[in-house]
Amino acid sequence: MAHLLTARQKWQLALRLVIFFSPVLLYVNMPDAQRSHIFSPIFLCILVVFTSLTTLMYFIWITFTDWIQYQIGIWLGKDFLMKFSIGALLLSIVIALGLSVAYTFTLRYTIKGIISIVYPIWPSWPEKKPMELSPDTWSYITRFNQGFSVVIMFSAFYLTLNFRAYQQLKDVQLKTEQLEKEAVLAQFAALKSQVNPHFLFNSLSILNSLIYEDVNLSGKFVQQLSKAYRYILEQRDQELILLKTELDFIESYTFLLKIRFENKFDVLVDVPADIKNHYQITPLALQMLVENAVKHNRMSVTDPLLIKIYYEAPFLVVENPLQLRDQPDVSTGVGLSNISNRYALLTDLKVSHEIINQSYMVKIPLLR
Repeated sequence: MAHLLTARQKWQLALRLVIFFSPVLLYVNMPDAQRSHIFSPIFLCILVVFTSLTTLMYFIWITFTDWIQYQIGIWLGKDFLMKFSIGALLLSIVIALGLSVAYTFTLRYTIKGIISIVYPIWPSWPEKKPMELSPDTWSYITRFNQGFSVVIMFSAFYLTLNFRAYQQLKDVQLKTEQLEKEAVLAQFAALKSQVNPHFLFNSLSILNSLIYEDVNLSGKFVQQLSKAYRYILEQRDQELILLKTELDFIESYTFLLKIRFENKFDVLVDVPADIKNHYQITPLALQMLVENAVKHNRMSVTDPLLIKIYYEAPFLVVENPLQLRDQPDVSTGVGLSNISNRYALLTDLKVSHEIINQSYMVKIPLLR
């Protein structure tokens, strides 16, 4: 309960009290003889004035209640009044009784003051006639109204407390959601940051072996490498990227790998143009799957490694023949688990993988 209620919230609570209790007060305090005049202009006018005055009084008392609860929260702890303890209960009773006494006297003398002003200047005001009631009846009516005022103040106290607790709960929920989002973004950034050093390390290894063999080809390799790495730098702050953009990057990445492996390796992409332009994918997901296929499978001129990328609604499938190396490259821990973790932060759709007819397939959900 770190904040005071707004004026709008206080008016809302005041109107609730009026709606809850005014009909009961009207029913108890209106004599039977006057009930036939309930729709008369004078009575309706009195009703409007009384309702407006009561609403204003409730608003003022809710403001007092809110301020008192705020101060108690500062002194005794923000959750003190919400605890089921004797101290909190006694303090609530004392506050409600004090407010009810003040409310009763203030309302009584305010109404008397209004009547004393209106009566002389309103000729049509009904002549004041004392009601023929016994002292016991008057005492009962007085005690009822006083007791009812206590009930109203208790209601105002706990409605205000409940409203403040609700606001506190909303604040906690917002903070929790914000912290969860920040944690997700931090985790997502950490997962993505695993890719960049590994990609650059592999590319530099390829360039190191190529630069002594063909200077012209190494120049083209550097151009494609700069194009590919520019893509990595541009998408590093994005959670999703257009499928077409990722496939364009795969084209450059494939060029880099084909220079190294020559006729032993290729990537075939079969994805309709409308699918490329309407769906999104996590950046570098395809690159990691292609890289994993190269690391774990053997390749030769007679038995090339052919990786297929195609659309199978609602997934993008990356398939390669299962021809495992006797001694595959050491894994760095990125790859399929990285992709699965990144998708887990973005959607309920799962990344799946399976082996069918000596082919290893990974299915990546396509997102809009």
